[in-house]
Amino acid sequence: MWLDVQALWRHPLWRRRLLNKSVSIISNDCWGGFLYRYLHLPFNSPFIGLFVMPEDFVKILEDPSMLEGELTFISKAESRHLQHIHHTADYPVGLLPSGVEIHFLHYPSAEVARSKWNRRVKRIDWNNAIIKLSDNYYITDETMRRFDALPYPQKVLFTGKPHPELKCACYLPEFRKDGRTAERIHKVFHRHWDFIAHANALTHSTDRQ
Repeated sequence: MWLDVQALWRHPLWRRRLLNKSVSIISNDCWGGFLYRYLHLPFNSPFIGLFVMPEDFVKILEDPSMLEGELTFISKAESRHLQHIHHTADYPVGLLPSGVEIHFLHYPSAEVARSKWNRRVKRIDWNNAIIKLSDNYYITDETMRRFDALPYPQKVLFTGKPHPELKCACYLPEFRKDGRTAERIHKVFHRHWDFIAHANALTHSTDRQ
């Protein structure tokens, strides 16, 4: 409850500090959606109300053109990641031609998921993007290393244990007991990583080009 009370004054301060109002937030889980709502920003990304397993997420980032492929849909029971999925609710699972799965956790139907996905994919600005991955789903050391090697100027990997060998890793000690992050990272990450500063840095970089 204290974290929710803090949010009542924190988020207006964030909105006043933010200069970059058109940032695309590319996140493997609902973190991006929370930030868009906190900051009252338009959804310039399709990664809202869904999650992507880390391996698939890194594949997308290594070849963003795959997002232009047409989505088909499978049942959650058909997901190749089923053993690592702990959500009990049924939901649409989108499948890109590359085989990458998009888990539309908070969407009522495949039709709604496809419509919003297609519309928001067109809004992505890869030159003005915050890229975020967290280890709250099954993740391997190799996947983390591949993420760390990606050429995006503003990216962060939130972890539940220290990874000093990874330049983009941000350790959140609130999750040290489990050794991996949990879904409530949107309530604590700001203690360790300044989203506003990183988003504003993208604006300054674009202005200099």
